[in-house]
Amino acid sequence: MLVTYIIGSLALIIKPGPDLTCTIATALSDGKARAATLMAGLIIGCWLWILVLAAGVASVFTHHPAVMLSIQLVGTAYIAYLAFCAFKEAWASFRSVETDALHGATARGWRLVGRGILMSMSNPLTILFFLAFLPNFTHEGTSLPPSVQTLLLGTLFCALVPFIYLPFIFAADFFRSRLLGSAKATACLKLVSAILLAVVVAILAKPIAEQFCA
Repeated sequence: MLVTYIIGSLALIIKPGPDLTCTIATALSDGKARAATLMAGLIIGCWLWILVLAAGVASVFTHHPAVMLSIQLVGTAYIAYLAFCAFKEAWASFRSVETDALHGATARGWRLVGRGILMSMSNPLTILFFLAFLPNFTHEGTSLPPSVQTLLLGTLFCALVPFIYLPFIFAADFFRSRLLGSAKATACLKLVSAILLAVVVAILAKPIAEQFCA
C-alpha cells in the first residue's frame, strides 16, 4: 500500500500543474535560489492542508463548496496579478526600462514563501488529492490513529516534492544562465515566465468557470 501511495504522490507532483509551472517560471526569471524558496512555500502550503485534514476540518470544504470556491478565487486572482506584473516587467525589459523593485528577482524571500503557500493552498488539484486520495491509505484498528497516519503520509508527500522539483529548477536555471549575457534574451526569458504564469491562471480558472456555468 505504501508503494502505491508513493507512486500516486509522484504522479501528482510530476504532473505539469500550476505549482510546477510557477516554479519553472520563477527559475527562468529569477534563478534557482528564488525558485527553491518558492518551492519551500509550496511545500509548507501542502503541509498546512495536511494539518487541516488531520484535524478533521476537511469536512468544511466538502460540505461547503463556497468556501473552496473562495479559496480558489483568491489564489487565481493573486497569480493573475503576478502574471500581469510579469508581462509588465517583460515589456519594460524589452524597452530597457527599470522595473518595479517589488517584483521579479528583487522580491524578498519571505514574500516568495508566502506566494508559494498561497498558490499551494489554492490549487484545486492539491486539495482534491488530499481530500480524496490520501484517506484511502489510512486504516482503523492500527497502533496509530487515522489523524497521525494522515500527518505521516502527508509529510512523506511533502518530502517527495524536492526530488521532482529540484531537477526542473536546476535545468531552468542552467538554461537561464546561458542567456543572461544578452539583454534581449533576458527579456525573452521574462516574457516566457509571464506566459507560463498566464497558463497557470488559465488552468486554475477553468474549474472555477465550470462551477459558475454548472
